[in-house]
Amino acid sequence: MKQTCDLCGLVIRQTAVEDEIDGRRLVFCCHGCRQVYSMIMEASGSTDPAAFRETEIFQRCVDAGIIPASQQDLEQREGGANAGAAGPETDAAGQGAHENPGFSADRCLTLDLDLYGMWCPACAWVIEESLRQQPGVFSADCRFVTDRARVVYDPVKNAPHTIFKTIAKLGYQAAPAGEGTGGATAAAYLRLGVCAFLTMNVMMLSFALYSGFFTELSAAGTAYISWPILVMAAIVFVYGGAPIHQKAFSGVAAGAPGMEALISLGAGAAFFYSLYHFYHNSIHLYFDTASMLITLVLGGKAAEQWVKDKIQARISGVFDLLPKKVRICTKDSPGGRFVDARMLGKGDVFRVLENDAVAADGVVVSGQGRADESTLTGEARPVVKNAGDPVSSGTRLIAGDLRVRATAVGEASTAGQLISVMEDALEKKTGVEDASERVLRYFVPAVVLLAVLTGAAWFAAGLDFRESLIRAVTVLVISCPCALGVAIPLARVAGISLSAQRGILIHDFTAFERIGRVNAVVFDKTGTLTAGNWKLAEVYPLGGWDANTLLGIAAGLEAGSGHRVAGAVLDAAEKQKIAPARVSDVTEEENGICGRMDQKRVRMGSETFLGRELQEAEKLPGIPELTQTPYLSYVYMSVDGIVAGIFCFGDLPGQSASGLVRALKDQGMQVALVSGDSTQTARAVGRALGIDESRGDMTPADKADFVMDLKTRGYFAAMVGDGINDAPALAAADLGIAVHSGNNIGRRASDVTLMGSDPARMIDFQSLARRVTATVRQNLWFTFIYNAVAIPVAMSGLLNPLVAVAAMMASSLSVTGNTLVLISREKQQTG
Repeated sequence: MKQTCDLCGLVIRQTAVEDEIDGRRLVFCCHGCRQVYSMIMEASGSTDPAAFRETEIFQRCVDAGIIPASQQDLEQREGGANAGAAGPETDAAGQGAHENPGFSADRCLTLDLDLYGMWCPACAWVIEESLRQQPGVFSADCRFVTDRARVVYDPVKNAPHTIFKTIAKLGYQAAPAGEGTGGATAAAYLRLGVCAFLTMNVMMLSFALYSGFFTELSAAGTAYISWPILVMAAIVFVYGGAPIHQKAFSGVAAGAPGMEALISLGAGAAFFYSLYHFYHNSIHLYFDTASMLITLVLGGKAAEQWVKDKIQARISGVFDLLPKKVRICTKDSPGGRFVDARMLGKGDVFRVLENDAVAADGVVVSGQGRADESTLTGEARPVVKNAGDPVSSGTRLIAGDLRVRATAVGEASTAGQLISVMEDALEKKTGVEDASERVLRYFVPAVVLLAVLTGAAWFAAGLDFRESLIRAVTVLVISCPCALGVAIPLARVAGISLSAQRGILIHDFTAFERIGRVNAVVFDKTGTLTAGNWKLAEVYPLGGWDANTLLGIAAGLEAGSGHRVAGAVLDAAEKQKIAPARVSDVTEEENGICGRMDQKRVRMGSETFLGRELQEAEKLPGIPELTQTPYLSYVYMSVDGIVAGIFCFGDLPGQSASGLVRALKDQGMQVALVSGDSTQTARAVGRALGIDESRGDMTPADKADFVMDLKTRGYFAAMVGDGINDAPALAAADLGIAVHSGNNIGRRASDVTLMGSDPARMIDFQSLARRVTATVRQNLWFTFIYNAVAIPVAMSGLLNPLVAVAAMMASSLSVTGNTLVLISREKQQTG
C-alpha cells in the first residue's frame, strides 16, 4: 500500500520525510510539508497531532487551496498543485556552506536565485556575509561568475521574501532562478539615460561658468548658472549614484569594500567640495566631475553587463537542461498530465512529445522518435529511439512520441549530475585567482590610503587644496580593481561553457592549464580505445553447466552494475529471453564481481580475478574458432570455487582511435595502453593502433602504479579511462580524463569527462585549452600592466578624474571584451 503525506495527502513517490511528535510517527512527502505542519501546530497551539486537521489555521489553508481538501480535489488539481505542495528539496550540504550553530540541516529548504548588479567579486562577499547573518539562514553561497546564489534556510525562521529584501537593501536585485532580472536591467538603462542627459547639460553649463575665468561674471550671473548645475548634479549624484553609494556602504559595513567605495569616495569628494564653493558663491565648482564619474561608471557597467550577459548566455542553457514540467502517465491519465518535474519518481512513466526536453534518464517503453543529444555529447546528428532504447535527461526529442520509464531523476540523472559538476567547476578557484581575491580584500583600503597620501604630498609641496584634492580623486578612481576581479572568472565561464558545447565536461578549471603540460598519455582499452560495443560472442559451459543457465546467473549478477560487461550480458539475456537469476549480496571488486545464488558463492571476472579457481581446474577446453580474433576478451565464472564457464566478448578499436594515437605521438608524447584483459589481447590492440607499450592482466591498483611510475620517471601523465575500474589511475594521474559510458558522472575521480564516448575529443580539448589559457594570461597581463602604469601616472598629476574613470572602465571592458572575442572565434570555428 502506498504511503500518503500526513499533511497534503500526496502519494509519497520518493524518500519519505519522517518525524515523531508525542510518540506518533508522521510521514511527509517533502520537507516543505513537514515545515508547514510544524507551523500549523505552532500557530494553533495544539499539542494533539491527531487534531491538527480541525484547527482553524488548517481549515484556512484548505480554503486558500494550499492544502487539498480531499483525494478527489488532489487528483483534479494535481497538474498545478503538486509544485506548491512539494517545495524545494533540502540541500543540506550546500557547496561552500557556512553553517550557523543551532541549526538543523534536515529541516532547511534551498532557495536558488538569479542576481543582478554584481560588479566585482567583492559584491558576492557582501551578499554572502549579509545573508549569513540573517536569522534562519543555514548557509549562503553567492557566485559572481554566474550571477547566481544558493541560500539554505529554515522556513520557520525565515522566508524567501525576507531574503529578497535583504539583498535589495544591499543594492542588488534578486529573482527565483530561471525567472531572470529583466526588470532590474531596464531600470539600470533608465537610470543611465537620465544621468547621461543631465550630465550633458551640467557639462554645457559648467563650460559657460568656467568662462568666468576669462570674462568676469557678476554674482547674480554666477548664481543663475550655478543653481541649475547644482540641481542637475544633485539628481545625478543622489539618483544615479544610489546603487553605487548603497553598494559602497554595504561593502564597507561587511568588511569587503569594492570598486563602488572608490567611485563613491571620488564622486562624493568632488560633489561636496563643489557644494562648499557654491555656498561661498565661487566659480570653482566641479559638479561636472562628480556627474561624469557616476555617469561613466553607469555606462561602463551597462556595457560590461551586456558583454557579461553574452558570455554567460553560453552557459545558461546548461543550467536549464532539466524542464520544470513533465507529462506523467498514470492509470487515470494514460495520455500524460503535466505535473511539476520534481514530482517525477524513479519507475514512473512519462511522455515526451516533439520539441520536448527529456526530464529524466530512462528507457523507452513505447513509441519511436529522433533525439537531439548535442546538449550532452556535442554531436549534432539525431539519434533514433525505439522501444528498449535508453534516453538521457537534458536531450530533446526533435520528432516522434515516446513513453519513457524513469530510471534516474533530478540530481541523480545525467543532466542533473552534469549541472552539479559544472556548478562545482565554476566555483573552484585557481591558485592565481585565490591570490588575486585575497589581494582585492586589502586593495581598496590601500588605494584610499595612497590617494590620501598623494593629496597630502602635493599639498605639502605647495599645490593648492583644490588641485591636491583633484589628484587624490584621480588616484581613487583609476585604481579600481574591477578588471582584476573579472579577469579569471569570466574566462572560466567561457572555457567551461565552450567545452560543454563540445561534449566535454570540466570538473576542474585547472585542467585547461595542465593539458598543456602533458607529455605522456595512458589509455585504458575497453570502452576507451576500443569501441566499447561489447557483444557476448559465446558462452562455454564447463562442469556440466548449461550455457543458458550460466547466462541467467551472469545477468542476475551484473543487473546492478554499470560496466560494459554488464551491458553486454544483459543485452544477450534479453535477446535470448533468459530471465536473470536471483543473486544476493552482490559486490563489485577489482576486475570482477561476486554474489550469492541459492547459498552458493558466485564469482565472475577476469583471469586475474579468478586466478585461484583457474589454477585448480584440471584443464580448460580450447576455443580455436575464436583465438584467431585478437580483440576477443574472456571473462570467467566460478560457482563455489569451481570454474563453471567462460564468456567470450568481442570489442573492436574505435574508428578514431588510431588517428588519436598518431596525433599524440606526432606531438612527441609517450603513449601506453593498460587493460584488465589478457596481455595477449592488450598487445594485439596496441600493435593495431601503433602503441609501443601495452600491458594486460592489470588490476585497477596496477594501473595506478603504472601511472605513478611514469610520474617518477619525470613524465607529466594523463590517464584516459572509463571512470569505473580506472578510478585509482585517474586519481593518480596529473590529469584524469574519463570517457562517459552512462555511469555516474559526479563520482568520477577525473578532471575532465568526454561525454561523447569518443577519446579523440581529447585533441579538441587540447586546442580549446590553449586558447582559453592564452585568454586568461592576456587578461592577467593587461590588468597588471594597467595598474603598474596607471597608478603612478595618476599620482604624478598628468590625469584628471574624468580621464581616469574612462581609463578604468576601458580596462574592465578590455578584459570582458577579450573573453567575448574568445567565444566569438570559437563560435565561428564550430559553425
